[in-house]
Amino acid sequence: MSQLLLAVQPLRDADITQLNELGVTVTTPDAISDDALANVTISYGWSATLGPKILSMPNNQLKWIQTMSAGVDYMPLKELAEQGILLTNASGLKSVPIAQSAIGYMMHFARGLNVYQTRNHWEEFTDQYMLSELPTVIFGTGHIGQQIARYLSVFNTPVYGVNTSGRPVEGFDTTFSINDLSSLPEVAVVISVLPGTDATKHFFNAEMLAQFQNLFLFVNVGRGSTVDQTALLDALATKSIRYAALDVTEIEPIPGDSPLWHHDNLLLTQHTTWAEHESSGRAGNLFPLFMKNLPDFLAGKPLTTNFVDVTRGY
Repeated sequence: MSQLLLAVQPLRDADITQLNELGVTVTTPDAISDDALANVTISYGWSATLGPKILSMPNNQLKWIQTMSAGVDYMPLKELAEQGILLTNASGLKSVPIAQSAIGYMMHFARGLNVYQTRNHWEEFTDQYMLSELPTVIFGTGHIGQQIARYLSVFNTPVYGVNTSGRPVEGFDTTFSINDLSSLPEVAVVISVLPGTDATKHFFNAEMLAQFQNLFLFVNVGRGSTVDQTALLDALATKSIRYAALDVTEIEPIPGDSPLWHHDNLLLTQHTTWAEHESSGRAGNLFPLFMKNLPDFLAGKPLTTNFVDVTRGY
């Protein structure tokens, strides 16, 4: 069967040539006609405009979507499940820059850089920490969580992981089930890389945050929907959490009147921890990841790299 790929994300000429040699024809959103949308079999990236149009066509041929992001909470998962459309994400693609940002947050607050950044007079600040003094728990032990754990190991930081089952994962001292945190040791830093699903909606609510007594730092580089922002701001106000760093928020862009802008102990980086200079853009290096699955797709075999269970959302 001939394949028509809709390149929502840009492809290089060399990429297109490689696809053509495999029998895949490439079109773009500005070149495809409405009539031809039904013939698209692969969507490279997701168009919020054209994607729903394709799904609404009863005779559409769409079989596979490759997203440019790790999280897929913005995708029409119910429709994909009903139509049997395969979904793969970009998990791991930006794990290194995101993990380095998470370490940067820790350094920023642990080494007192946040204090010195705004100080315009001589006053020594010595209430600083070594990273080895900040036991850390990472919620989410996938590509990003593992990369953060690898970096923390260099600093001899005790690091614990939380996943669905509590299964051991290399790089973590111990792992725990997300449904049983009763034996989790006392930690100073919580880092969330949880996906945005119905099950994780406001997972970090007032009750959950209260379980972490005198927390030094709370970090979210997962999905904004996982954190009750009001509860987090309350915890910062009462100093039960000393500092927080958020790369993701419930509403993006953050409204100008949001209280998030006005808290001295909260660092906002506005969903940009994925950025890197060499591979610019959110979809930098996406094509090699896509190509890991393409031969199997063309052969009618199951996709094994970054396959998403659309019924679970990850």
